[in-house]
Amino acid sequence: MATTDVLTLEEARQAVNVGGTTQFDAELQARVTSVSQRLDELVGPVVQRSITGEQHHGGWGEVFLRFYPVSTVSSVTEYDGTTERVLTAETNTTKPTDGYLVGRYGPDPSLMSQRIYRRRNGSPERFAEGALNVVADYTAGRFADTASVAERYKIAASLMLQNLWRSQQSSAGEVGEFEVPQASFPTFAVPRAVREMLQGEIQQPRPKVG
Repeated sequence: MATTDVLTLEEARQAVNVGGTTQFDAELQARVTSVSQRLDELVGPVVQRSITGEQHHGGWGEVFLRFYPVSTVSSVTEYDGTTERVLTAETNTTKPTDGYLVGRYGPDPSLMSQRIYRRRNGSPERFAEGALNVVADYTAGRFADTASVAERYKIAASLMLQNLWRSQQSSAGEVGEFEVPQASFPTFAVPRAVREMLQGEIQQPRPKVG
């Protein structure tokens, strides 16, 4: 199992009704990781992971991190020519000359969004001009580990797993005395129920700035 999986192996077994056996464990592990990655693509990272050395172009008043929501920002550095400048986080009580400010994540304001604003003495500023000269280290994701993932994300992942597991089920159903073919091969990865459950967190294409 991957450290960023949304479900544990036992939760996956229960989701597809194969509890009490290890027969399908190898396939389940692969599918749980695939489901977790697809859920991350849909709503942003669920389980936290460290992102280091992410580069962005300067010259703008803000840059957009690739993965969000964000739980912590470790460092933001800009390069003005060959001069390294480590920026300091701005707070309500600290307004550094070379600062940055991270926006809040709308669906959960305890987390941060993808926007990092360049700040100077409490006012808007632009990052130094340059190509890939703004570098950020941060932790993206909502929950510290698989065990602490909130139930609604686990339910969403379980629904996705159940959908993908349909190919393992019989392709014939019974009507009276007869067996009739029925579709069992999944044609989509994200059921509509998942999209509706997480509607407020589905991510739109990232603005192409920075």
